[in-house]
Amino acid sequence: MSTLNKLLNFKINKNKENIIKSIHRSFSTSTTTTTTGKFNRIYTEVEISKDTNKNHLEIKKKKKDNNRDVDYIKPELIERAKLLPHTSSPLSDTSKRVRYNMLLEAHSQPILGKGKQHLYNFSTESIDPVIFFQQNPINKRLAMSFIQHMGLSNHPNRILETIKLLDKNLIKLDLKLYNNILSGFANCKDIDNCLLIFERMLAEGITPNNYIFNSLITAHMNVGKVDESFQILRSMEDQYHLVPDHINYTTLMNGLVRNGKTKLAIQLFSEARIKGMQPDSVTLSVMVDACAKEDLVEKAFQYYEEFKYLNLPPTEVTFNSLINACAKRADDHYYLKGFELLQEMSIHNFSPDIITFTSLMNGAANRGEVAVFEKIYRELLYNREDFKHNPDTRVFSLALLGYANNQILAKQKNDKSDLKVNIEKAEKVFKEMQERGVAISKKTLNNYLKVYSSSGFIKQTKQIFDKIYSKYNIQPDVTTFGTMIRMYVDHRKLETALELLYKMRNDGIKPDYFIYLTLLHGCAKLGYGKTALKISNEMNRVGLPPKIEDMKGILLRFREYPEIHDGIKNVCVFGEDDDYHRNNFFSSE
Repeated sequence: MSTLNKLLNFKINKNKENIIKSIHRSFSTSTTTTTTGKFNRIYTEVEISKDTNKNHLEIKKKKKDNNRDVDYIKPELIERAKLLPHTSSPLSDTSKRVRYNMLLEAHSQPILGKGKQHLYNFSTESIDPVIFFQQNPINKRLAMSFIQHMGLSNHPNRILETIKLLDKNLIKLDLKLYNNILSGFANCKDIDNCLLIFERMLAEGITPNNYIFNSLITAHMNVGKVDESFQILRSMEDQYHLVPDHINYTTLMNGLVRNGKTKLAIQLFSEARIKGMQPDSVTLSVMVDACAKEDLVEKAFQYYEEFKYLNLPPTEVTFNSLINACAKRADDHYYLKGFELLQEMSIHNFSPDIITFTSLMNGAANRGEVAVFEKIYRELLYNREDFKHNPDTRVFSLALLGYANNQILAKQKNDKSDLKVNIEKAEKVFKEMQERGVAISKKTLNNYLKVYSSSGFIKQTKQIFDKIYSKYNIQPDVTTFGTMIRMYVDHRKLETALELLYKMRNDGIKPDYFIYLTLLHGCAKLGYGKTALKISNEMNRVGLPPKIEDMKGILLRFREYPEIHDGIKNVCVFGEDDDYHRNNFFSSE
């Protein structure tokens, strides 16, 4: 019987020692599918009075002094360790290094709304708790830090071993420690052990609070179990008489966003506000980031205005998300608004980081504004110490994208000198990547390819496609083929473009909607009606029917050929947004 089934069939009067033994035996890190409704039995085992947690919203987390109980690591030793190579560091001992990382954990936690783990030097080593606590005093505070670190590092087995060690040393688990353990398992996406620990807590007569349920919600959202997460929220209200707070709602909304349900997150925010939820800066930052990712820029700025209305300070995530959203828009208003937000950051005492710079650079690169993205590129490459020591491949890729888009502008102006200059600059960027030891990614090569394809240099572009990708052991993807097909269609080489379509199919790569649309425009340009009809039927067959608004010019081209015209029109659909609110999980009250 699986861990989850044991949990679902558990009786509350079961012997406590047997529960602890079952947890000690459970070293599974897998998650088991849980259906909505199975939670009812778990969440109704203990009678909770309405008054037990009525003041939970008044509880405030007090910051602990992370530097206590670390006498064995002298401050001068820590300072010296920062300057020494990894191999000669006095913190080269793994357990001491993990302890040192735990001191800095406040700086290495992912920021809710936009993960930034790549900005930090965070050790994810697996450390045996027995060895660790032989060198360090075993107490609740240090155990919580260790469990948190192992959770962030995705080592659920180490969390289980720590629980066993605490039991062996007769250290009683309290509510705060239980929440710490549940949070650790949630970060590891280990639902089974989350529920086992929750069951043990109930058996010990400990009343769960909002933080406990928040960890359970996080665990289920982390593996895409949206319905179960809402079932937990309802159990809080119905069985445990707890009022969900802004932390619970923020976790749910962030989970919805990460699971691709942004419009549901927006609806949940509105419903929570009606119920009296008071958002904080993190809640609003999550909503700003959610709208930014879905290109709902106007809605993102509405949430930004709520910061002022509620007198809340914006966060670093707020500014980065808004700048990123503005960068995705092609119009001048939002492009310039991104740079205005950069100024507002400094007013709120935030310094731009790599995410800020790459977002601004992305906006300039998309518009082909060479002077702007080159200035940011040089700033990062030569003036920013953090970037010089840890170059980010995205910066180089964006520079290549900028030169590629500027090639399109140069072609429109029929300026061949600019075409040549852009290629020379792109080659310099590509060479600089190699000299700095920056990994060549697929996106890098795709942008490099686009620099040449946008120039109309077919021979050089084909050479990159045939040889450079294989040189770096990178397989072309749908973007790569799309770039090549677009180039051949633009130069009226439809047969070669169709050969690439067959090749990508043989390579197991599914053409996307825009590749098919490019080929249809190529057919219209050359008057290949039967081929256009064949491609339209194929689009419909693979679940990508052409949208009528995209086909107006093509239908106009073949209006004198009723069989072709009507055949294409019959497979067209009217493009409409998906209704995310239909059949959703929310009540209609």
